[in-house]
Amino acid sequence: METRVECLRLEGSRAEVLADGPVVRVSAKAVPALRGVETLVIPPEVEAFYGLNRFEGLRVVEYGGTSDVFALQESLTWLAEQAADEEAFLFRLATNIIGSRPITPALIAVTAPHMRPPHAMDHWDELLAVLDDRAIHSNTRQDASRENIFLCISYAQLKRLEYASYLGFSLAGDRYDPDTAAFYRPESRFTGEERLLYALSLLRGHSYQEFYTAGGANGYDQMRPKARYLDYLRKNLALTDSDDLRRQLLKLMELGFLDRDNHQAAVEMLLRARLTEATAFLLDEGNRRWPREPDSGGADFFDAEFQL
Repeated sequence: METRVECLRLEGSRAEVLADGPVVRVSAKAVPALRGVETLVIPPEVEAFYGLNRFEGLRVVEYGGTSDVFALQESLTWLAEQAADEEAFLFRLATNIIGSRPITPALIAVTAPHMRPPHAMDHWDELLAVLDDRAIHSNTRQDASRENIFLCISYAQLKRLEYASYLGFSLAGDRYDPDTAAFYRPESRFTGEERLLYALSLLRGHSYQEFYTAGGANGYDQMRPKARYLDYLRKNLALTDSDDLRRQLLKLMELGFLDRDNHQAAVEMLLRARLTEATAFLLDEGNRRWPREPDSGGADFFDAEFQL
């Protein structure tokens, strides 16, 4: 199969892969141009894409094909092959971390209506269980600090991929094939408020790895559920009335994480934090983007603004 480099069409912060071959690779030569890319569109014809980690500010990936476009199954299988051997498994984790990481920490969502998601691939649950078991027993090891680093970063990579897939589904679930949509368990999906909270947190630099090591430097607790993670984000956002917050809210609107469906949840979140200027800004922006239809009923955006 053909491998191509420098195969992107850039339009502002959006990049689209030009697919005239089944395999596409992003070369190091393109790095400077990739720093401003926030949305990457990969057409269905592409079967493999290399270099996703080169997009330092990448927020959203849209893929229309059915292939395992980032070769995740190959990586999961390779890691799982040594899961029973403690030292060999740790070595593979370290090798995986030292090598090119599969995604950039800035990534928020992967929208792929026809692709089997990472959390439905072979060995996914197995690897999470092995990492959790290693974490529970790691403090008794002489090299606990080194091991904790490998365990923490590896587990965080997997959870970021899982959450990015679920966030992508929340953005475009109506476009998903029924068979693909079935992989996204209702109890694990993000509500509009949770989507807003998670996306804003990543936009502000709060990573899953930060949460996972919140117990201390290189600390590592056993597997934490999504509810606990989201609660951690709520308590640590530290929002303030500022131009930065307003720019971030606009960015979330531009990327689709803040829309008509969860606008009211965003208003209520800002009100709870007593951010009156940011709330008024969001109400005004929402009324401009999504004006209430005359016969839609319910409270007008300005009704809530009056209550400030």
